[in-house]
Amino acid sequence: MNHLTESDMPTTATTSTTSDSGAATRTELIKAGRQLFSQSGFDGTSVRAITSAAGANLGSVAYHFGSKRGLYAAALEECLRPMLARLRSAAQANGSGLDRMLLVVEAQFAHLGEHPDLPRLLLQEVAAGKQPPDVVLEIIKEIKATIAGLHVQGVHDGSIRPGHPGLSALSVVSQPIYMTLVAPLFMHFGDVDLTDPDTRTGVLTHITTFVRAGLELRAKAEGS
Repeated sequence: MNHLTESDMPTTATTSTTSDSGAATRTELIKAGRQLFSQSGFDGTSVRAITSAAGANLGSVAYHFGSKRGLYAAALEECLRPMLARLRSAAQANGSGLDRMLLVVEAQFAHLGEHPDLPRLLLQEVAAGKQPPDVVLEIIKEIKATIAGLHVQGVHDGSIRPGHPGLSALSVVSQPIYMTLVAPLFMHFGDVDLTDPDTRTGVLTHITTFVRAGLELRAKAEGS
């Protein structure tokens, strides 16, 4: 009967190295997937293209994510979950419902500035009439609930005019997303360069002014 000796058994160092290598491969797959999915869409991106860009073997997507769909979900979750955390933090700041709504807009615009591929990554599937992965839908629902909750609070404190909280949430999140999505067009047909810090500040001011104008409860003029 053969017995394993101490030298035959995997060492902690070996296990750690293998774990680190697996984590690095997973990271590279998500990075490659994000880039290719945002450029070519889910259907237009092959597993072979992803693994080639990531420098990984063909079976690594199935090993780490179960499927190409699993990788797509992980790539979106990696972008969306930190954004949700930032929006929640902004929503919990001091101030009126409207003030905090504008802070949420600023937080979202900042996050999209750091992840400009996110709108394309998400909206290509939506535009194709396909439902995002369940984990993505759950995060989007939480984002909607956060912003809709601010609308309700703003109506209560008198800073936001009455309206449909869900539609307000959709309108608010769409402004930073749209500006980020069409940024390349600005470069061709206008003088708006969202990679320029000063220009981004001006665009953010425009967005927040637009959102404020749409939500703010204004006092009726005397005699009206």
